[in-house]
Amino acid sequence: VEQLKVWIKKMFGENPKESNSIARIVSKQHFLRLKNLLDDPMVKASIVHGGSFDEDNLFIEPTILVDPPLEAEIMTEEIFGPLLPIITLENIEDSIQFIKSRPKALTIYAFSNNERFKRRMISETSSGCVTFNDTIIQYAADTLPFGGVGESGFGRYHGKFSFEAFSHEKAVLQRSFLADFWFRYPPWNDHKLQLFRSAYKFDYLGVVLTALGLKNSSQGSSK
Repeated sequence: VEQLKVWIKKMFGENPKESNSIARIVSKQHFLRLKNLLDDPMVKASIVHGGSFDEDNLFIEPTILVDPPLEAEIMTEEIFGPLLPIITLENIEDSIQFIKSRPKALTIYAFSNNERFKRRMISETSSGCVTFNDTIIQYAADTLPFGGVGESGFGRYHGKFSFEAFSHEKAVLQRSFLADFWFRYPPWNDHKLQLFRSAYKFDYLGVVLTALGLKNSSQGSSK
């Protein structure tokens, strides 16, 4: 948190409002939406840096919050503004459980050189994408699909993934007249159904054994 304060000052100066390097909020509607996120007294009490607003100029100071209430809107709604809630945990492994307990994220940014932790973050969490030791940069890589999962969205785009998202691959299947599976058709019996079960599971050995009468139809498919 202290380093964030230092770098906000280095990047945007003593008065970020006077900096040409920080964007304004896109509209008054979104400005008020962000301002309302901090109106909750418990949320306001968690501010450790920033928190100032200039409605006329649609400016919001970069704001850091430490441990705001998890049920507050700022922790349940998308932010899209310079408000950064920080939730403290006992150890970095606890972050996996915390992420899993919340709605699925669009992106997870994880900072670590621990390869085991990275593998766990990939395999034990669900999100649109994962970026290690950086932020935003995955959006610039058109060789990576970008998109959400679950509540964070669906589909994917960028580069060829955009083309695939808006393309329909029409399936075309063609069968020869030379052969057919006779057990596809009624009248049904146990022998036919066992053949069907084996074929459906791609258990070709089971099909052969059943057809030769070497496998009891009451048995499961062969291993």
